[in-house]
Amino acid sequence: MPRSGEVLLRVSAADATMVILGPRVSPIGSIPEESSAVSSAYPIGHASIEPKTRVLLFDDVLYTLQISAPTRLEVSQGHRPLQLSWVWHGSQYIATTTWQCRQVGWTELCMGEAGVRVKITSRKMDYETDYRTMVQDLEDQVRGLTAKLISGILNPMEATEAPFDLWSYWLALLENLWADLARDVHFAWRTLPLQLSIEEESVHLDRMKKPNPRDLRAYMLRGNPRIRASVRRWDGLTDERLYLVQLVQYVEQRLLRIFSKVPEVAESRRMASIAQEASRLLRQLLAEVRFERTLSEPKIPQTPLAQSNPALRRVIRWHRLLRMGLFPEGDRYFVGPKDISLLYEYWCYLTIVRLVVEESGGELKVSPTASANPVDILLSSGKEHAAQIALSNGRTVKILYERQYQGLPTITQQPDHVVELQGMESLVVFDAKYRFELDDRSLKHYGGGSPIPPIDTINGMHQYHDAIVTRKSPHRRLVDRAIVLFPLPREHINAWRYHRFYQSIDAVGVGALPLLPGGSEQYLRDQIRYYLMGM
Repeated sequence: MPRSGEVLLRVSAADATMVILGPRVSPIGSIPEESSAVSSAYPIGHASIEPKTRVLLFDDVLYTLQISAPTRLEVSQGHRPLQLSWVWHGSQYIATTTWQCRQVGWTELCMGEAGVRVKITSRKMDYETDYRTMVQDLEDQVRGLTAKLISGILNPMEATEAPFDLWSYWLALLENLWADLARDVHFAWRTLPLQLSIEEESVHLDRMKKPNPRDLRAYMLRGNPRIRASVRRWDGLTDERLYLVQLVQYVEQRLLRIFSKVPEVAESRRMASIAQEASRLLRQLLAEVRFERTLSEPKIPQTPLAQSNPALRRVIRWHRLLRMGLFPEGDRYFVGPKDISLLYEYWCYLTIVRLVVEESGGELKVSPTASANPVDILLSSGKEHAAQIALSNGRTVKILYERQYQGLPTITQQPDHVVELQGMESLVVFDAKYRFELDDRSLKHYGGGSPIPPIDTINGMHQYHDAIVTRKSPHRRLVDRAIVLFPLPREHINAWRYHRFYQSIDAVGVGALPLLPGGSEQYLRDQIRYYLMGM
């Protein structure tokens, strides 16, 4: 491995400097040639960056940030402050911290108002194809989960099950929420009180109802009819009303953004109607207060009036629901998780569920469920939230996510995914790992010319294989096979059947299988078919 302290990027702004240090590693997969010529870093504000050439930063590599400045300042990633410990050295403050992005795409590192916008690339899969394929595959399912969670709070949709057509379900939920939001914005706008403000202005003497004798004497001496006076005004654009304007503008902008990014939206008359209503309501509010559009995002007011006005309280409620994931956070994606490792786990789990349904010919009776926080969609874990497939012979296949096996002779075990057939005690355990082995010695000994999952994950599969046993003595092993799933690049897929980690599955019940979004599912499909044949 290259030395870890190499300077990759230097950002200068005023008297402050930020340096990104780390290893210059190479991608495991291939990076498109056309993207290699595009700049991967842009300055923000009055910052300058060096070098000007393209620098590759990766989501799984640990970097070091070194910041020096004459005074302590806030350093943030994507508006989230980083935890820094400053020390005084010579004539300036210095702070050092480790940094790992853990997400793919653009992110911002700022020192106060200036900084750099850098592109984070995946070393393991092609971001432009495989990553987006994985997100799109998840999107159709997570969109329905998000809508179903939010609909539990709204009437009359609270008792409705998520239908197969998740797009229509999401659209119906958005229509329902917008109707309530528009009504309450109207009512709050009319019931919020105006604010009396007193300002010093230059006023013509003729406009004064009762001129002050001192002003009359000043006019007679100087002949200037304009005087300084305190003018009282009723201001219609209070903080609470400004919040309503910003919220309606936010809804309009997000709808227009969805229109431009999601193909099915462009053909939807119902969505067009909502967007037109939002634009019309925004123009009406702006015209009443004679105010131009604002660039600020809506922030929920914390004033006593926001707590006491019933209509405004309801508007805040709808705003919080919108922030729960109903609008996509990216260009077209509704998926909450930004951590690509977690995203890969979810995708593998839902792929296992789909393949079990296809190979068994059964019916999905209990769908995967999500936790109650759709801002970052989290699949619900545990035995009670298992996906269940009913087979024609009366048996049930359960696919569990992060089930805990407690009461074992040694310690509790919690694999990522478990396939369990009712009536059979043999289990298949899958662990999705969006990681590769980086140690050169291990690669030389075990790689065989191919990228491999980390050696510790293979050891973890041996642990699941041996540690998950029956509770009562004599203890018997329950796990028939324990397999790591990892995103092996396409050029190595065909040769994987000759790899030791593939052949070890039949030999000792432990090994690894490639599973890549948009790639072949045959290895995993064969294992699921082998397991189901034992029923």
